Amino acid sequence: MDKIEPKTLKGFRDFLPEEQIARQKMIEIIRKTYENFGFVPLETPALEYSEILLGKGAGETEKLIYRFKDKGDRDVALRYDLTVPLARVMAQYKEIKKPFKRYQISPVWRAENPQKGRYREFYQCDADVVGVDSMLADAEIISLIYETLNNLGIKKFLIRINNRKILNSFLKSLGLNEKESILTLRVIDKLEKISEEVIRELLKIDLSQEKAKKILDFVKTKIENLDDLEKIEDKCPETAEGIKEIRELFEAVSVFIPDKNKYKIDLSLARGFDYYTSTIFEVYLTDIKDFGSIAGGGRYDKLVGLFSKEDLSAVGFSVGLDRLFSALEELKLIKKQKSTAKILITFLEKELLNDYLKMTKDLREEGSNVFFYFENVKLGKQLKFAAESEINYALIYGSQEKEKQEIIVRDILKN
Repeated sequence: MDKIEPKTLKGFRDFLPEEQIARQKMIEIIRKTYENFGFVPLETPALEYSEILLGKGAGETEKLIYRFKDKGDRDVALRYDLTVPLARVMAQYKEIKKPFKRYQISPVWRAENPQKGRYREFYQCDADVVGVDSMLADAEIISLIYETLNNLGIKKFLIRINNRKILNSFLKSLGLNEKESILTLRVIDKLEKISEEVIRELLKIDLSQEKAKKILDFVKTKIENLDDLEKIEDKCPETAEGIKEIRELFEAVSVFIPDKNKYKIDLSLARGFDYYTSTIFEVYLTDIKDFGSIAGGGRYDKLVGLFSKEDLSAVGFSVGLDRLFSALEELKLIKKQKSTAKILITFLEKELLNDYLKMTKDLREEGSNVFFYFENVKLGKQLKFAAESEINYALIYGSQEKEKQEIIVRDILKN
């Protein structure tokens, strides 16, 4: 019989202990920060009915999802994000008290072409506030991002903020219909640099040269402070509602985040998903060039309405765990470690086995992470194992030590 070749699917990965230990430490910092803000954990199924994930239409989303018929001939799919399942939960469980502040740290799946830094299975760390219209909720979400990055040791970053109402009302003032507006926002979102290329891409979706030029000029407008928004409102009075919301948002954010260099208004920010209705934002690391965003989100007040007769206001964000981990590695803010154990109990003499087992048990009960070496082999081999596993200390105990009532503690990493 031929051997089965051991391999993983393209776009999927194993996380071996050295990396997974570090990832779990990072996740624990994120989890504690979320809970410090009063967010509660939620877990949803990996598999949902396809109609839940696709909403009212397919479009771009259908290209992203892993979709198939299960054994019961049900049309199902793997979740591609954590936001749509949250909307389904809020519509399904009416008893959930509002405002509801939830977080979820789970894998998602997207049938994209794998490339460097982009996988088909990856983790997201989401936090959302549901049931609040106020911009105070948006401000808290943005401050949560700020505190999370600070707690991870990341100090140099920028939160770019915009409002979909500003973009949508400007596009409407140019005479664009809903479909044209959606396609325009996708063009702006996909282009990394706002340049003449925007015009070329907009012409491809049958916009006139004049409209494309006006859109480019609008999104390139620099907003240094809130007063600069007046010139936007003067040119396009329809943007008034979105501008009012941004002013309210910044008033609260300035209290949560005194350092004004950490956030700015950016009219070129569009965000790809169609469900955003108001505030949108993305986070970029200023210490790593061309790294792209590590987190993003916004307000989506109509999404729950897909599954319920009533709409529920909601705002939230998602951190890409894998990109964040890569950033922490590049910034040397996280160290991989090979073992969770701090102490190795060596096994020197079979006659002392019960002593070793009791020693192991007692230390574990005191809260120490202990690795008991199962085999009675040469001490050198056991110490080499401890060194290669980066276990901090080895306890050496033989008949001589028992007679003297002592234990030798070897500092492995130091020696």
